[in-house]
Amino acid sequence: MNDQQVAEMGAQFLQARGLGGIEGRLRLLALLQPQAHYEVLGKQVEGADAVATELTGGSNAELARRLDWAAPEVLAGGHQLRLRSSRRAGTRDRELVLTLTLAGDAIALVQEQRMAAPPVAAQAIALPQALKDRIDAALVQRHPMLLAHVAADGQPILSFRGSVQVFSDDQLALWIRNAEGGFIQAIAANPRVALMYRDEDAKATYQFQGRARVTHEAQERQRIFERAPPAERAHDFAQLGAAVVVDLERVEGYAGLGPQGQVDGIRMVRAAQPEQ
Repeated sequence: MNDQQVAEMGAQFLQARGLGGIEGRLRLLALLQPQAHYEVLGKQVEGADAVATELTGGSNAELARRLDWAAPEVLAGGHQLRLRSSRRAGTRDRELVLTLTLAGDAIALVQEQRMAAPPVAAQAIALPQALKDRIDAALVQRHPMLLAHVAADGQPILSFRGSVQVFSDDQLALWIRNAEGGFIQAIAANPRVALMYRDEDAKATYQFQGRARVTHEAQERQRIFERAPPAERAHDFAQLGAAVVVDLERVEGYAGLGPQGQVDGIRMVRAAQPEQ
């Protein structure tokens, strides 16, 4: 097959998938090798019948029909095709890219990947209740939060912190057992910190950036200590540690991953006005 014929096969593939239903499936079967294979993140399908069914009715089928598709690109000396899509104006659909590998005059392999989702519109920082609950239960639920700060020598340092808690809609807090330790000294010189929450089972992932400061106000110290998990309080019965408040400047993340990508994504920036 010459490049023009290969490109035409790609156009027929797109038409068949866009048509969907029984007719689209039959047209795809005419283009696929009997032992055709389909791959997408987390799933593989074997056999032309199963591949055609996946392409017309699987997790990306409806999405593919909502996208606009460019003309097929012929690759690898005519043995591969790349099919690129673009989301339509006013939508937040994830774009798809397909790579079709040919054997003879039929398609032997279909590889499909979802591109990154468009960024979520920025909002002013106001932690949603579901995220607050995750943070406050992080250690108990075995998802301790990771904190990064910059040491006096400029070296970035990572550590898990079990006492991280919500302090307000736009603040976190934590109890630092060693009030004279390196972390307290570091934030006095450079208050910038970053934190991360990850629930591998749910795929929930959140990043936080802000400025950390020690609070000496008695009621705030007591509140932060008492809201730390029991396992953390047990390390400092005498309450000799330091209470630290983090004034958040940026929060980004999502509650999980679904067939079409991130679930309940958020992007929050201090002092940002909601985007129209």
